[in-house]
Order: sequence, then structure tokens, then C-alpha cells
Amino acid sequence: MLNKIFNSDNPFWQSMNTVFDLFVVNTLWLICCIPIVTIGPATVALFYALILRAQGLDGYISRDFFRSLKQNLKQGIILGLIVTLTGAFLAFDMYLCYKSGRGIFTFFLFFFGVLFVFWAFTSLYAFPILARFERKTSEILVWAFTLSIKNLPMTVMMLFVTIAGLWLCHILPALIFIIFALIVQFCAPVMASIFKPFIPVEEDEFDQYDEPKHTETKDYMDYDNIQDLF
Repeated sequence: MLNKIFNSDNPFWQSMNTVFDLFVVNTLWLICCIPIVTIGPATVALFYALILRAQGLDGYISRDFFRSLKQNLKQGIILGLIVTLTGAFLAFDMYLCYKSGRGIFTFFLFFFGVLFVFWAFTSLYAFPILARFERKTSEILVWAFTLSIKNLPMTVMMLFVTIAGLWLCHILPALIFIIFALIVQFCAPVMASIFKPFIPVEEDEFDQYDEPKHTETKDYMDYDNIQDLF
């Protein structure tokens, strides 16, 4: 009886191990976000570690996190700044239109609101794409927008979960130490399934203790042929 209770294969202990891993990687993400400009690469690393976990390719979650952080530091900072500044610009324009009253400002409020939704869709995919593929920043943003529209039901579902998680964090601030990892943990299997057609079969044999690999997309993902996604 005691052997069953304390067996590491016991579902309870497996669940506790998962919770502990999420707490660890969430804490690492929070620490790495402190310089502000590193929010981008830290978010990429968070997705990298948890997408590998969803694919069954994970090793030590902290090691996976720091591997990706180191590998994507420069491009992650650039991507993070682009996404953050664009979102701030759109939110500020919406605020100004809201405060300015009716008439033409109502139209612009709606216009910037639609752009903000598209920004949210693109942001949702941009960081996990950088986590799993080698692409130029401009290509990542185009691909992120394209995949978000192509997989619209999944995109809306993930966006809803993200908003709900942030709302819960606002209600219970202590959740800050795990909520972001929980959100990514939910999105990771969805992202993995969306990315699967673009990952070569040989990566399934990837040794989780080898150096991490970024995956080149298939030839038809070249942006001269982006319409092939639809």
C-alpha cells in the first residue's frame, strides 16, 4: 500500500511534479522579465520549454528554458520590442478616440480596435514560432498572422484562456508565480499540433539531451508562396 502511495508513477505525484515544474519555469520567466527588454526572449524560452514538454521531447525544464533564452536573446528582444510598442501604440490610439467623443472618433475607435485584435492574434503565435523555427523577424510576424487566421477557432480559444488567466491573476495576485506557465501549458499542445506539419519527421528522433534544434520550415513556407497556407 505504502509503495503504491509513494511510487513516483502515482498520478498524484506526477501531477505534483508537473505543478512544481510549472512553478519553476514561471519563476524563471518572471526573473528574466525584470530587465523589461528581455520579456521577448523570456517568453520565447517559456514556450520552447513547454512545447517540448507537450511533444514529449523535454529534458530538464530549466535547462530547456535557458537554452532557448541564450539562443534567441537578440532576436527575442527585437521581436518583443516590436510587439510591445505596436500594442502600446494601438491601445493609446483607442484611448484617445474613446476620450475624444463620438462622430469620426467612433469609427477610428472601431478601426483601431480591430487592429488591436489582429495584433493580439499575431502576438499569440509570434513567440512560439520563434521558439521552434529559424526565421527572420518580419517573416515570423507574417507567418504568425497567417496561422492565427487559418486556425481562427483555436486562436480565439487560446486568446480567451490567456485573457481569463490574466483576469484571475488580477483577482488573486499570488497566481503570478504560476499563471503564465499554466496559460502556456494550455497553449503548448495546440501550438505543437499546428506546427507539426512544418516539422521534419527526423526531429522526432531528436535526443532531448542534445543541443536544441531550431526547425526550418518546408519550402512552401517561403513567403513568396505564403498563399499556400490557405
